[in-house]
Amino acid sequence: MSKMKNYSYFIISIFLFFSACVGVSSQTNKNFKNTENTIALKDLTARDHEMMDAGSQLEDALEDTIARSVFIVTREDPKYVLKYKVLNYRKGRALSKSTLEVKAALYDEGDMVGAWTVEAWVRGAKARLFQKAADEITRRLRGDSDF
Repeated sequence: MSKMKNYSYFIISIFLFFSACVGVSSQTNKNFKNTENTIALKDLTARDHEMMDAGSQLEDALEDTIARSVFIVTREDPKYVLKYKVLNYRKGRALSKSTLEVKAALYDEGDMVGAWTVEAWVRGAKARLFQKAADEITRRLRGDSDF
């Protein structure tokens, strides 16, 4: 039994020795910017209270959806700018439709590279209305649909 106890101490000692000898060191000298997949969002929605609220909710949904894509949402020196404007928004009730119409355009370093209109609707209150519109806009950004 004594040999087994010594063997256990030996194994534990070796494990502790090797785990103490492991480490990582990193130094970064950053003199570049990776802007190839950065995008900024610009809301051009009219300053009507209800429309502004719809634009704000769409922006929140776009930020969440785009964050799960290849793009990085930024405000500083983006390569792409997604400009959008809520054209029509109707908040539905329990049995009627909520509708949202958005015009969006993608700019690459100042040049428009695509534009489209997205119409989304859901039955009842606006449960997933803004998310549906954001999903469609993100699909267009990925090139899943024609501009």
